[in-house]
Amino acid sequence: MNNNNSIFSKLIPDELFEKYKGKHFNENWYSIIIDKDSNGYYYDSENKKKVLFKFRKNVISPELQQVAIDSFLQYSKKKHSNRGLAAGIPKGQKTARTNTHTGQNQGQYISSNISGYFDRPLREHLHLFKKNIVCRTTAFTLNNKEKWKNALPFIKKCSSEYSRLGGKYYSKQKKEYSLVNKNIKIPETVFTTITSNYNFRTACHKDSGDYPHGLGNLIVTGKNYTGGYLGFPQFKILIKIEPSDFLLMDVHQWHCNTPINLNNQNNNQNSFRLSFVMYLRKDSVECKNKKIIGLNTYYY
Repeated sequence: MNNNNSIFSKLIPDELFEKYKGKHFNENWYSIIIDKDSNGYYYDSENKKKVLFKFRKNVISPELQQVAIDSFLQYSKKKHSNRGLAAGIPKGQKTARTNTHTGQNQGQYISSNISGYFDRPLREHLHLFKKNIVCRTTAFTLNNKEKWKNALPFIKKCSSEYSRLGGKYYSKQKKEYSLVNKNIKIPETVFTTITSNYNFRTACHKDSGDYPHGLGNLIVTGKNYTGGYLGFPQFKILIKIEPSDFLLMDVHQWHCNTPINLNNQNNNQNSFRLSFVMYLRKDSVECKNKKIIGLNTYYY
């Protein structure tokens, strides 16, 4: 089914959907399949019309996809435990995070990483500030200057597509972006930060920490795989996003991925899915003062 310009409703009310957070949904859960250029809208609790998604096929060229792969693939394979509900709730647990024997609160380890700029300090430097809204360059961008520079045309292309499709969402984000210190935002875009995911099937979650009046920008690339489609399970809408496609989405609605099927015949190491979410960190605008600690320059 294709809906070029459609309004959708939540098929499961908010209060009943809470029990599904951190869960996975397969393709057979969804009754509406989007696989062509489409716009989807919904009405919020105040009866205001909002964008659920804007989906466009064949937007990112093979050349720019390769730029993204060359820049981010190896880095994105590193595993971290800070993705919360998106990493899922382990069997036998009631929450996505647990306390370790060292007192840290962590979730499952998955291959999900950030680049660009972030609005929280490194854990070891937190005690040096009187607040936790502290902006810095991420480790990848700080330590991989050539790869980061090479990646900028890919990131700028995505921001350009956001400009073309985003309407008032883009305008509001651009205004907010203009207020952010130039040293902690990605130049010639409306983003501060990129999350990259390697073969990571997200569980049902809502994003947090991003500018709330904008839209998330989702792009995928990869080779020799199928699946990994983006679902809004509360609406029962599945968007068959594939390499070269571009998706604007309301990341504050419940969303997740279908299974990622890798072609691992003959130990095929060229089988992978690499996804990117580009956004503006909501607290970046508060970072004004400057402080240097070792190799890290902080704004707070």
